[in-house]
Amino acid sequence: MPRGRPRSDFVHAFSKALGLPRTAALIIGALARARKALAVDELVRRVRSSERSVRENLQILLRRGILIRKVFVTANKKLAYAYSLGSIETLVAAARRDVTRTLARIEAVARRFRETAT
Repeated sequence: MPRGRPRSDFVHAFSKALGLPRTAALIIGALARARKALAVDELVRRVRSSERSVRENLQILLRRGILIRKVFVTANKKLAYAYSLGSIETLVAAARRDVTRTLARIEAVARRFRETAT
């Protein structure tokens, strides 16, 4: 495995481990490369996906605690949002919560299965 790309390696491993949709993984990659907050229109341009898909995947990432959303005022005096990644520690904590929830769901199904099998 080639070295020298720790950021993209992390993004790939992180996205794959959490089973994120392709567009969500691309958003994380774009934000990691940018190293700054990006608005939806900029994410659409960088990810090369529809605005609807980008917005849906931003909601997924926000719900999972992976992104930070900040409000700003556009040149037209309208409110808009800029999205950025949290620190590595925040991302790892979000992944830990996600994996813990998934494991709890699996254990609950296993308990129900054992109860019905007896």
